[in-house]
Amino acid sequence: MLGCVALVVALLALEGCDNLSSAERELVHTDAEVFEAVAQSERVVGMEDSSRSPRFLRIDSRPIDNTTLLSPQTPGATGIALNDSALPSPATLEQIERERRGILDRLGVEEGGPFFFPRCGGVHTGASTPKPGVIRSDTGCPSEWRRYVTIGLPRRGVGQIPEKVRRTEPRSFDIGEAWTVLVTETSVGVGGQDWKQYAWVLTRQPDSAGLSLAARFLLSWAE
Repeated sequence: MLGCVALVVALLALEGCDNLSSAERELVHTDAEVFEAVAQSERVVGMEDSSRSPRFLRIDSRPIDNTTLLSPQTPGATGIALNDSALPSPATLEQIERERRGILDRLGVEEGGPFFFPRCGGVHTGASTPKPGVIRSDTGCPSEWRRYVTIGLPRRGVGQIPEKVRRTEPRSFDIGEAWTVLVTETSVGVGGQDWKQYAWVLTRQPDSAGLSLAARFLLSWAE
């Protein structure tokens, strides 16, 4: 099954890449594989709770690492940046976004930008109410729980994760292939909203065809 998924991702990533360099094509392919793995995992979170709306999740197709773009609904959520070499070319970014939109469409996940509830504060975002879809005028929060997720560009290895954060995980990730990606999660519901930034580490072992989630490090948060 993993081999079939990997093949589908590879075909998606290669389509429309004729004008890109070999390094750019590799980035597009790797990003598609990492993005699908993260999106699949985020999708499962909501499926575990049947009381929540099937459209609870929105994922941004843009490869966002600059957390200032997440404002204004997450004031003070500055996040932690990962050091970058040169940014991908506009053509590469365009292809990456195209592949990501195709993946979200195939997974049945809503694509789009952040939710905007400027008067909504608090931290208990998982609560529910008997009237879903109604904005409570007293708090400015939606009565229907929802989440917005951004996924950055993949970076090879784990060396860019701060050492003090990596010390919480005993594994070294020296065996096999490892990728790091910044993921931000904004949750909003009747009790308010919160924001968390993670570094996800995905690995591919020598005897495995696909990438799998190996660790998730909490880097920054705002409540």
